[in-house]
Amino acid sequence: MPKSTRKEFLHATVGAAAFAALPKSSLHVPPLEAPTTFSAAKPLLQLQQEFVDLRFGMFNHFNLATFQDREWGDPHDPPTVFAPTALDTDQWARAAKSAGMTWGCLTPKHHDGICLWPTATPVASVAHTKAKTDVVRSYVDSFRREGLKVAFH
Repeated sequence: MPKSTRKEFLHATVGAAAFAALPKSSLHVPPLEAPTTFSAAKPLLQLQQEFVDLRFGMFNHFNLATFQDREWGDPHDPPTVFAPTALDTDQWARAAKSAGMTWGCLTPKHHDGICLWPTATPVASVAHTKAKTDVVRSYVDSFRREGLKVAFH
């Protein structure tokens, strides 16, 4: 599969944002009557509807590539490349809230990055950086303080 260009990616993003901006009433989709083996306190269709009802949110891919000036991060770089000097997840949460978002999704470990929490496993993590900041904990605390739902990808 060929890589998308930034232009193609931005076109897709704008299209998704335009779809999200449509009035909720114009998005009525009849529920599926599909059996499920998903085991949860709520039925799968209810969980899916609750997610759709959240509407506008953000995805955050804050990782090695953020500090490598690259489209995709180089996982072979040492974890010390990850060097946030003024991490302010409260600002991220305030920005999300002020934009009318109801949720945020963080990628705690991207395929081309490091674990954004200090893990005891041998995989590269923020524990191996100078900052040693638990980005995941900070992110969750900041978003919850603003009354936003938290998700992980």
